[in-house]
Amino acid sequence: MKTIDFVVRDQAGALQRGTVAENANFHVIQATSGQEISLNLRQTDFQSHQRSGNDLVLTLNDGSVITIENYFNETGAANRLFISSDGYLNEVAFVEAEGGGLYAQYGPTEQWGKWSPSDDLIYLGRSDVASVPGGVMPGAGDDEVSMLAAPLLGGVVGGGGAAAAAGAAVVGGAAVIGGGGGGGNGGSPSVAPPFVNEPDATGTVGGDGAVEQVVVTGGGEPGSEVVVTIGDKEVTTTVGDDGTFEAVFEGDNFPDDGTYEAEVVVTTDGNEIVLDGPSFVIDTTAPTVTMSEGTQSVGDFFNGDSFANGVTLTGNGEAGATVDVTVADVTRSTTVGEDGTWSVTFEPGTLQGGEYETEVLIKTTDQYGNTSTTTETLVVDTIAPTVAVTSGTQSVGDSYNAASFGNGVTLNGTGEPGSTVQLTIGGITRTATVGDNGTWSATWQAGTLPEGEYVSDVTIVTTDAFGNSSTSTEQLVVDTVSEVAIAADTVEVDGVINAAERGDGVTLTGTSQPGSTVQVTFGGVTRDAVVDANGNWSADFAASEIPTGETTATVTAVATDAAGNTATATGQVDVDTLVNNLAFTGQTGGSDGVVNAAEAAQGIVMTGTVEPGSTVMVQLGQVSRAATVAADGTWTVSFAPSDIPAGTYTSTMTATATDAAGNVDSVSQSVSVDTEAGSLTISPLPVEGDDVVNAAEASDGVAISGTADAGAVVQVTLAGVTHTVVANGNGQWTAYYAAGEVAQGVYTADITATTTDAAGNSRSASDSVRVDTRVDNLSLNTVEGDDIISGAERLANGGVLVTGTSEIGSSVVVSLGAASVNGAVDANGNWSVTFAPGQVPEGTINTTVSVKATDAAGNSATASHAVLIDTVVDPLDLNQAGGSDAVVSAREAQTGIDLNGQVEAGSSVVVNFDGTNYTAFVDGAGNWSVTIPPSEIRQGTYDADISVTATDHVGNIASITDTLAIDTYAPEGPVIASYTRDGDGIRGISTEISPDTLDVHQVNADRSVSEVESTSFDIDAIGERNFQFESNVPDGSDLIVTATDAAGNFSGTYLALDDEAANTQLSLTNPNLGNYNIETVDLQFAEEAHLTITETALVNLSSNTNELIIDGHNDDTVTITGAVRGGSEVRGDQTYDIYTLGDEATLMIDNDINVIV
Repeated sequence: MKTIDFVVRDQAGALQRGTVAENANFHVIQATSGQEISLNLRQTDFQSHQRSGNDLVLTLNDGSVITIENYFNETGAANRLFISSDGYLNEVAFVEAEGGGLYAQYGPTEQWGKWSPSDDLIYLGRSDVASVPGGVMPGAGDDEVSMLAAPLLGGVVGGGGAAAAAGAAVVGGAAVIGGGGGGGNGGSPSVAPPFVNEPDATGTVGGDGAVEQVVVTGGGEPGSEVVVTIGDKEVTTTVGDDGTFEAVFEGDNFPDDGTYEAEVVVTTDGNEIVLDGPSFVIDTTAPTVTMSEGTQSVGDFFNGDSFANGVTLTGNGEAGATVDVTVADVTRSTTVGEDGTWSVTFEPGTLQGGEYETEVLIKTTDQYGNTSTTTETLVVDTIAPTVAVTSGTQSVGDSYNAASFGNGVTLNGTGEPGSTVQLTIGGITRTATVGDNGTWSATWQAGTLPEGEYVSDVTIVTTDAFGNSSTSTEQLVVDTVSEVAIAADTVEVDGVINAAERGDGVTLTGTSQPGSTVQVTFGGVTRDAVVDANGNWSADFAASEIPTGETTATVTAVATDAAGNTATATGQVDVDTLVNNLAFTGQTGGSDGVVNAAEAAQGIVMTGTVEPGSTVMVQLGQVSRAATVAADGTWTVSFAPSDIPAGTYTSTMTATATDAAGNVDSVSQSVSVDTEAGSLTISPLPVEGDDVVNAAEASDGVAISGTADAGAVVQVTLAGVTHTVVANGNGQWTAYYAAGEVAQGVYTADITATTTDAAGNSRSASDSVRVDTRVDNLSLNTVEGDDIISGAERLANGGVLVTGTSEIGSSVVVSLGAASVNGAVDANGNWSVTFAPGQVPEGTINTTVSVKATDAAGNSATASHAVLIDTVVDPLDLNQAGGSDAVVSAREAQTGIDLNGQVEAGSSVVVNFDGTNYTAFVDGAGNWSVTIPPSEIRQGTYDADISVTATDHVGNIASITDTLAIDTYAPEGPVIASYTRDGDGIRGISTEISPDTLDVHQVNADRSVSEVESTSFDIDAIGERNFQFESNVPDGSDLIVTATDAAGNFSGTYLALDDEAANTQLSLTNPNLGNYNIETVDLQFAEEAHLTITETALVNLSSNTNELIIDGHNDDTVTITGAVRGGSEVRGDQTYDIYTLGDEATLMIDNDINVIV
């Protein structure tokens, strides 16, 4: 048999490896529970599988036996068996047969190369090692198995009848590997499996001010070596005696930025286990940002055009980092995209225009809080340059005649140095640059521009270095020709030749340069004009030479000046010898051509057309009216009703037009008139019997009737709703109105009936009917002024009064909750009812008050609103005071007593404590609280009476009472019975037995006070409590023994110990003594004690009292300078002298003690 490797993994992921030695006939693997066991075997290597009790016995083909003890465990999670070879992993499940035999089922689980939680269990071959993808785990030999920190592989395990589903639970347990026969490995003791705390956690180190430190912790077998690797950094440590380890990466050993998974290698007794550790993301490097567009550093600037669209800055940075860009205190923020670019825009109007450079502050912050800041410069120039012309244009008084124009055209001017100037005349452009002296010049050579007499625009565009530009316009004046003009607009005064004017001939006139000759051509005839000394000319044309009709004739005048320059002028002369387009476009009497009474009552309007510019007079019968003629030749004329006689007849309408040229024409048409109509009445009988329509009557419809001419069509309107009916042969008509056509409400509905004859003449009749379908004036007033019924209001004046209004004459039924009361409406429309106290329930109840009213017509209506019945204060309670023991001690009383509880929100609370009233604070949620000041708390042991009285927002009052135990008296200081010396210290003391809790403290040489660890027990026979110290209290120390009662009050006895030296000097000025309420000083165990005390020191000793008792013997001395003796007092069998010291302190000194005052 060859060597067989195996690995056992427990529920925590810890691995133990082993080997079945070559030629071993028998080997034992010890299992516990919840373990996964992988054997470096193939399926064909097995001869049989057998269950023996809880053991799994595997017999191989060569006869060797491997026993896995406790594989079929009765308790705990089930174990799982795997076989692995050649990089494949198969799980073995068993089905139990008779006699303990097992049928094995092999299920493929994982294949090497795709990492999974099962990689720990995979073997590459008989002697190969399954390594971590990408390489062999550190420290792994050729016959070892790689350990990957991963959860257990889930699945189903078959084991006799104990098969169970095992998930990825983490449970303790380890395999103990042993063997026997054939040189197999011997058994080894169990060791603590190694582990790493929070291996699945991810920690982050980054951001400004981050502490550069990473800590990985875990545990294992004490003394095991632990090597933790993060990236290229490694820390070696050892598992401590407490079974834990800690590896700290910091300083030079701190990893570089990156994402890491810690690897932990634990070596125990030569066995190496590799575990996964936590993951870490480290980023302590601040991100950087660079500019690509928008700032001076990349050659960008913003001129007027680009600035108008806003300022956009673009750059590169760390993907995911935020970028805050600030310009002139305005900040824009963005996030760097996945492609590493970013962009922000300052919208138009955000930044100021002008000429300037300003700072751009750019702050970038990555996802881990690392930041960096850079500064750039923004260049802005939005002001356009200006330009002025100094010679060559009309604005400076210059022009070009034929002589000057022959040398070309030159323009000069000034502008912004360095800017360009583009000048365009007639589409021809010249470009100049403004010199350093601010001047420029541009020339159009002779022949470039046309000759003639004209004024041309000069368009000047100047652009500065930043691209800002401005445009201005000048005029170039050129005159290189002679002149001639025709006065066509004044021909025959108005520029139009009419028929009469044509008949006597026409004279044309114009102007030219003096001394010129002029030839005029008109209608194909040319005449030499007569020119006077001023250049005015005239030419006559006979009637036969002038066109007729409506036309425009061309006039041409050619003038030749003295120099031979010629000029030609052409004009147009209108010839109009007739009236054009005169017609009627309207019709009288509407569509039927007959003017009825209604139309006659509105007057007659006639329209028509005529030649634009004409006047029109229209005659109807004996009445003439001037028409209004629009610019387009349409005309309108109106005849008043008084111009149209009543009756039935036909008349003639004639329109006479005179056009602008004075030509006249006429047109006529007939007009038919019929203004007489028939008869119509509305029935005088009352509608619905009483001329009132109520809701019920409206619901079944309303009928309106009357008379008219037989067959007449009648339009009947009731309250705006119109029906069309036809009178029958007897002249009777009826109009029916459905329920939905009669509007609800209280109003007078007008009735009209209208009939119209064939000519459109109408006759109307009218009436009205009263409609009443609702109850008016119904209202329900606020109950008790605020719609809240308090306990007092429920009982006052015989109950709760509910009032309102309704329509006069109606009756009401009022309901409050489940109770109802009938009421009547008085002459003013008011009603009121009272609900007796018995009808109004007690408590806090949200309910509804409602009223139903029925008016005289039988209409009904309701009104309601919500009402709150609130007759109690709910809740009202008092929380326990006095701490957990419900007793106020002296110390608790020193800070006051806090009383609190709950009450109905909106209430006020007054607390009476021990006879004194205090107003509590109540918050919006109804929690109330009040603090009894220390000065108002009586000293002593007693029960203080407490009453809490609450008044809610509606005036309900409720009270609760309680008592609070007060105990401000501290117990007397413990009486020291004896002490026990041991060598150079004190071993213990005895006190009188006390019902209080006694504690012992030591006053050390450095004036500090510490508790003495001791055990105590009572000796009832002698009435003492014995304290045995765990270690001796050294000489030179004193003790403080305190007694604390059940309420927490306490007092202390200062015990001066014998230090075996005479003249023990004592001073009680130690400020730490004030924490122990020292009220007794015991000198009786000190050798010749000398105590000096001042008023200040005494007052500091106790917060309970300013009285101090001093016990001792006749060899003791107390110095109280300035004290005054005031008598004596016997307590028990001891007499004490009483002294007052200062204004506050009192001493009671054993009369055996020597006193110096």
